[in-house]
Amino acid sequence: MYEDHIWSGSINDPSNKNCPGVLPKVREAIWKDDLYTAQSTVDASCMATPLKQQVFQTAGNLTLAFPSVASSSISAYNHSLDLATAIATTTYTTQDGVLFTRTSFASHPDNVIVMKISANVSGKVGFEAKFTTPMDNPKFSVNKSSLSLTARGTTMYTLPGSIEFLARAEISAVGGSVQPGRNGDTLSVSGADLAVIKIAIDTNYMRYDDISGNPEAKVSETLAAVRNKTWQGLRDAHVDDHAGLFGRVDITLGTPTQYSYLPTNFRKNLPGGADADADLFALYVQYGRYLGIASSRKTEPSNLQGIWNQETNPAWGSKYTLNINQQMNSWLSEPLNIAETLDPLWNLISEMAERGTVTAVEEYNITRGWVGHHNTGIWRDSTPIDAAFYGMWPMAPAWLMQNAYEHYAFEPNNIDWVKNVAYPLMKGLCEFYLDFVVVTPKDVEPQEYIVTNPSMSPEKGIGDYNDTNVSLTYGSTIDNSLLRDLFNHTTEFANLLDVDAEFAENLTATMGRLMPLSIGSEGQIREWARDYNPGGVFTHISHMYPLFPSAQIDPRLNSTLARAANVSLMLRGDSGNGWPTAWRANCFARLLDGEKAYYYMKRLLNSFSYDNLWSKNSVFQIDANFGGANAVAEMILQSHNGEVHLLPAIPSAWASGRVKGFRVRGGFTVDMGWSGGKLEEVVFRSTSGTGANVRYNDKVVPLELLKGGQRTLGILDFEAEHISKMSVLT
Repeated sequence: MYEDHIWSGSINDPSNKNCPGVLPKVREAIWKDDLYTAQSTVDASCMATPLKQQVFQTAGNLTLAFPSVASSSISAYNHSLDLATAIATTTYTTQDGVLFTRTSFASHPDNVIVMKISANVSGKVGFEAKFTTPMDNPKFSVNKSSLSLTARGTTMYTLPGSIEFLARAEISAVGGSVQPGRNGDTLSVSGADLAVIKIAIDTNYMRYDDISGNPEAKVSETLAAVRNKTWQGLRDAHVDDHAGLFGRVDITLGTPTQYSYLPTNFRKNLPGGADADADLFALYVQYGRYLGIASSRKTEPSNLQGIWNQETNPAWGSKYTLNINQQMNSWLSEPLNIAETLDPLWNLISEMAERGTVTAVEEYNITRGWVGHHNTGIWRDSTPIDAAFYGMWPMAPAWLMQNAYEHYAFEPNNIDWVKNVAYPLMKGLCEFYLDFVVVTPKDVEPQEYIVTNPSMSPEKGIGDYNDTNVSLTYGSTIDNSLLRDLFNHTTEFANLLDVDAEFAENLTATMGRLMPLSIGSEGQIREWARDYNPGGVFTHISHMYPLFPSAQIDPRLNSTLARAANVSLMLRGDSGNGWPTAWRANCFARLLDGEKAYYYMKRLLNSFSYDNLWSKNSVFQIDANFGGANAVAEMILQSHNGEVHLLPAIPSAWASGRVKGFRVRGGFTVDMGWSGGKLEEVVFRSTSGTGANVRYNDKVVPLELLKGGQRTLGILDFEAEHISKMSVLT
């Protein structure tokens, strides 16, 4: 069981107030290429206390024991998840011919987990229910029809556990009886036709600086609201709510085969792997959408494991890691039409910005704006953690603001959101960076550039420094590219809102002094300002940010940079993890190389997915599920730099297909079909009344639609002699 506010520890002030005093020394050492001195100084004087952040934890388990059913007597066992309804169903038959069915769902509208257990023979349902938990100070209680568990988050990294939570299960039965078990910590159901379990979990967490909530009052209110609701009524409300998001998109790839109806553990392990089952990729897309809907609806965004964590100290803390992973979690939400799942992310960023205003002062002596670093959690920490090698990267919020800009780009009607949420965050962040950046000395660069210092390419050691020991330098490519996007997007928003004209002019002027993308000695996109050894195989490809998710490198506009990006990807090689594989698939889709993107998608499903299609690294990590689903969308449909590009990177294995409900920038919903590798037709529906240039192969059709308008284009529309005059207004 999970509740997304069950975390370890408590809030504290982790800032290292020695940092402002040593930053001049750090910068001077970096100018002199004395990177060991720079990094050791940061480690000694700038890192947070404690050095680690708090972690996401589990509530525990509700264990159901069926004493009358021996596992050896079970046959025809089936466990399935219906993505369209978000309902899990387990069925099995016992030796005496009784068919048992267990149906479960987690209801967003009613905030409860609901389970129904039934049998095809009256009076056969019987089990004992019991809570277990690894959490601190557990207390269990039972009354005639409910089980309760109270516990708290654990003490971690010297900070005492302060999150208190309550889990309660209410059980009702048709026929038979429900009564406390003999051990005093179980609830026993016997002789029933069916039983329904309703579970509510809540905490004392209100927000990062307020843990005054009353779990008992919250849970009691939740269960009181559903006590008289039938299982069918709860199910219908749940399905309607889920389908309102999930049902927006449909996707078919290839032709369904006999394999399409097999369980995923068989499908992904077929001879030939994913090559034998094109429609498995369509399922992967819908599964990614399901995971997003299930894990990011109400309070917190999906973390490193979504919400599915059974550990008290999970890998990497199951936190919000902000140097690729959290951003990747958000990639599919816009193009795959579940933008509402990003609402918790905007809240997280806004609250982190509150703490980040203090961090800006205490870590950098900057009194304007706010900052964050490469991780955060429910306490909204914004300081550098772990080690300078990983943590001294104040650019993470700029990457989050790229996600924020996309929320507007995909739906230009979001002007109120821009005014009230995005622009204040972006302006504050720009203010910090304007005071943080420095000018390169003349003996360092022949031209005076404005750069970040210290800087890094996240988690990548610099090749000339043994590849693993040192990461700090100045003016990394990702930093320059993030600033370029942030300043450009903030200027666009200032103009849109007709505010802060002088500030916007300053951003434009500063943008003109940023280091441009450059090509290194091996023909690659330089990862750092200096042409250091690019190194070999590695997970992170942060210098590919300008290719994807940004669009500063576009093969349709600059083939030289695109070729250099391809070289960089070849030099960095394949990675033995899921999320780097998903990122590479997206990058090759942007390079319009469908076969290479398909190679990485096959690798993702064949090598880095569990049988249930969860992303597999050394442990489950959800980011690749989202990133991989987005890569499929990018292969089918792209919409950046002023064009909507149809079938930009379709591999031969997906020669036919159909999508419905995809979203593209400019405020359009798109349905499209193709066969034989060629477009059949595409339908555009406008939600904003803006225009689009629609590309298919080397032809571009300008399209203008009124808000609510619709237009269908076919292959002949892209073969007309005078395409430039084919603008249509509907």
